Parts: sequence; structure tokens; C-alpha cells
Amino acid sequence: MNKRPDVSEYNPRYQHYMELVPENDIRAALGKQLKDTVESFRQIPESLVEYRYAPDKGTIREVLGHILDTERLLGFRLLSFARGDTTPLIRADEEIYVRNGKFDRFPMAEWIDEYSLIRKSNIALIRHLPEDAWDRTGTISGAIVSVRAIAYFILGHERHHLQILRDRYLGK
Repeated sequence: MNKRPDVSEYNPRYQHYMELVPENDIRAALGKQLKDTVESFRQIPESLVEYRYAPDKGTIREVLGHILDTERLLGFRLLSFARGDTTPLIRADEEIYVRNGKFDRFPMAEWIDEYSLIRKSNIALIRHLPEDAWDRTGTISGAIVSVRAIAYFILGHERHHLQILRDRYLGK
């Protein structure tokens, strides 16, 4: 699958995430991103993981938790739609997920390992999709989205948050 999602395949509110993904080979890009993300988070000392750049923003550990939860949610949505399940889904409230995730319970290394397992699972799922699955669509909060767009969104969403991490948390 080397076809990029068309703007008709996702909600326009996600255009920013799609623009962060110039690659056509989504499978290779997801694998490379896994390595880059793990390396980025492993370089952050445990002494900084509770840092917030503003009082109403999550900690570095919570940013990883949000990436982890989103990876899991998007993998489920991709699987559902790829298999032809037309049950409408709703958008997840990220604030509820982060608050109830209580990501401060474990060291960053454990969350990084969990993220890695889930990303590897999603890469395997995407690698094994039949060609006709890429064009299938489903509905999330009333908007149509294709399997292809979800795969690209996984990559773009993570890039978005890693850029925020570099710019606002780590000042790189």
C-alpha cells in the first residue's frame, strides 16, 4: 500500500497530522518512528518526567501515556474498520484517559516498553492487511475515516506530540 489518504478519507480537523507525514511507505515509516520514539523517551532522565511546561498541561510521563493510549485506540479502530465492522465509534476524551491512566505509578521505562509492544502489534496488523482493507471506512463521531487515513494518523499524531515534547518540554 503506497497510496496516501485523500482529504475525503478523514475529518478535516486532522489535516495537520496528515501534513506531518510526507512518506508514502507507511509501514516503513511506522517502524522507523518506533525506534525514534523509544530513543527519544529513553534519553529523558527520570528526574524530568514530572515536568509540565504549563500548569494545565500534562507531564512528560503523561505525554507518553497519551501517545500510548492513542496508539492502542487507533489500532483498535484500524482493526475494526479493516475487518468491515461498521459499528460507529466515538472520539475518545484524551483528558479522561490521561487522568485515569495514572501514569505516575510506574517508571518511564515500563511505559516505553508497553508503547513498543503495542506499536509492534500495530505494525504487524498493518503489514498483514489485505489490499482491499485499506479502502474500507468507518465512522468516528459522525465523520467517515478510511483504514489508510488511520494508519497515517497514527504516525502524524505521534510526530505532533514529539515535536511539542522537544519544543515546549525539553527546549530542543
